[in-house]
Amino acid sequence: MKKIIVILILIMGSSLYAQVKMLPFNGNILTTDQFGFYYEVKNTEINKYAINGKLNCSYSNNILGVIASVDVSNPQKIVVYFKDFTKVLILDNTLSPTSEIIDLTRLELDETSLVCRSYNNGIWYYDPIRFELIRKDQELETTNSSGNLANALMINIQANYLVEYNNRLYLNDPKNGVLVFDNFGTYLKTIPLYGLGSFQVKDKFLIYANAESHIELYNFFTLEKTLFKQLKYNTVKTIRLEGNLMFIQDKKNQLFIDKIEQ
Repeated sequence: MKKIIVILILIMGSSLYAQVKMLPFNGNILTTDQFGFYYEVKNTEINKYAINGKLNCSYSNNILGVIASVDVSNPQKIVVYFKDFTKVLILDNTLSPTSEIIDLTRLELDETSLVCRSYNNGIWYYDPIRFELIRKDQELETTNSSGNLANALMINIQANYLVEYNNRLYLNDPKNGVLVFDNFGTYLKTIPLYGLGSFQVKDKFLIYANAESHIELYNFFTLEKTLFKQLKYNTVKTIRLEGNLMFIQDKKNQLFIDKIEQ
């Protein structure tokens, strides 16, 4: 944790960069894993790259439709969601399928809009019709559910992003903020951050591109927001931090990789 905090402080210093790479990025979605690989997701295809821009491996499936989300929080068991056909597939670190296709219609989850990996190889699903979070284990048995969140919280939820990190589940609603739950699906609090498309959770920080397309950090403990603004990143779409590497996708679909010296 101390290492991550030091790296974040260096980022905020804005001048301590040893190397900056700018690479073409042809995907709609950028994500990264703990080993420093980055993933370019476009329509029906996933490409996995090393930090030098060299293609590591690929996955493509034209039968299942457009890929809605990819969760690589466990690079050995990557969760891929095909929203149009409500299918889920698990890939290994070579982007090869390790499971049969999970058909959510057979699990009465055909209205699912968001999916993310959970602890012990479980998966969280969000149903926007019932406003409910549902967790299933690797045997596809239901272990937890939140109940109707709209009724419980008295808000109209329009969620667009879901991720689990360190025994906490984060459901993003651009209008209402980031809703936080424990690993049983029990509501804990709402973080007052609005207009977000996605974010990354790292220890006590939430890292994201704000409404002005600048990098911002939110500290869970101090409740403070810290802005990181540089001209070369003035249209940030996605920000990811892995070790001492910072991955930035801008709105011109350029990918910057900064290696930060400690």
